[in-house]
Amino acid sequence: MRVSVRTRAALYGTAVTAAAVVVFSLLLLALVRGTAPEEQERRLTTILDDVVAGLAAAEADRLVPTTPPILVDPTESSEPFVVVFDVDGSVRYTTGRLTEPAPLHDLAVRVAEQGGWATTHLDGTEVGLVAARWRNPGGARGVAVVAQPTAAIAGDVVGIMVFLGISGTVTLLLAAVAGWLVAGRALRPLRELVATTDEIGATGDLGRRLPPNPSRDEVGRLTRSFNTMLDRLEASQRELAAALDAQRRFVADASHELRSPLTTIRSNAGFLAERPDVAPDDRAEAIADIQAEADRMSALVDDLLALARGEAGRLGPRAPVDVAALAAAEARRLGVPVAVEAEGTPRVVGDEEALGRVLRILVDNAAKHGAPPIRVTIRNRPGWVVVAVTDAGPGFPPEALGRVFDRFYRADPARSGPGTGLGLAIARALVAAHGGTISAANDPAGGAVVTIDLPAAGSATAPEPT
Repeated sequence: MRVSVRTRAALYGTAVTAAAVVVFSLLLLALVRGTAPEEQERRLTTILDDVVAGLAAAEADRLVPTTPPILVDPTESSEPFVVVFDVDGSVRYTTGRLTEPAPLHDLAVRVAEQGGWATTHLDGTEVGLVAARWRNPGGARGVAVVAQPTAAIAGDVVGIMVFLGISGTVTLLLAAVAGWLVAGRALRPLRELVATTDEIGATGDLGRRLPPNPSRDEVGRLTRSFNTMLDRLEASQRELAAALDAQRRFVADASHELRSPLTTIRSNAGFLAERPDVAPDDRAEAIADIQAEADRMSALVDDLLALARGEAGRLGPRAPVDVAALAAAEARRLGVPVAVEAEGTPRVVGDEEALGRVLRILVDNAAKHGAPPIRVTIRNRPGWVVVAVTDAGPGFPPEALGRVFDRFYRADPARSGPGTGLGLAIARALVAAHGGTISAANDPAGGAVVTIDLPAAGSATAPEPT
């Protein structure tokens, strides 16, 4: 049988209350049973003191034997009774019905001499008694006894048990009702959590949130944790959707870029296959087109692989790299006149081949789409090395500044030319893999400026060499 959390909580609270009531009742009964004889002795002693004081103050003519009209029968009543014995053991006065007073007298004499409390049986009924000697100024003397059946203690215990049973039952009922109400109120946020989770599962809407709960208890922390989890899930969903969209665009762009050279190669190959007697000049031209498009495809595939590795953060071994020396070496490799200006010997920790490719892309881009002079300025900033590549060309079209690092993006004809359109996208991916940033802008004095910020070697943000 499936039991709800609310019911379990209410039953648990009732069970705890029942255990507390039982323990309290047992302790109270033990206390009553332990102290009842002492309490009975104290009450009887108080009565005895009054009796002895009355006998000592009574006149001689008041000490004649007398019997009250109604006697206490110890076998039927639990009320206390008084017996006054003369010195010879005869009963001078009694409020109890006694069939054999002699044994009671002998016991009373011993108790009066020793003090304290004693028990005996009268007509088969156990009684507790206290006794004391009395003396009258007129010369009369004897022993006074105050006794009471011990069944009175059991009666007190039974009364207390009845009271505890009734009060315990009422307490358990109230605890069950209070536990049910309190559990319902405490579990209300959990019901809202379940309802919200069900709605999110049914609609896929990660924008839903639980109502804010400012309390500092477990429910408040659960509410805040759940909302925080939804924030992260929503952000992850947005990032995943953006990544999937970027991948779709990437595949579409790559397919589009590969279609053109493949079409050219297929057309020329078909032409050569269908025309074995083609003129030598036409054959040479078709072969040259095939070779050019194959080279273009090879460069495109190489750039795609480099872009994929950069975006995945897959770099080679990291080591300290002299950025100024690397920039000069890449310029010489391209055969482009470049002025390298550096503050000291700026170093970063990274993959020298990947960083060289970034600088090569930027210098080559400035040479192809800009105009000399081309400068690479390297300066230090606390914790960072800043590399700026500038040229004196027309600069970036204003509408292109936000897209120059997109894949396969080419600006207007003023900056068009050979290439796959992946150079700056590769540069951005490789810089990001090194923990840096890259940006493009136009120099107010004319020309384009591409700026790289890389963590300096030894800074807190620089990766450890491998």
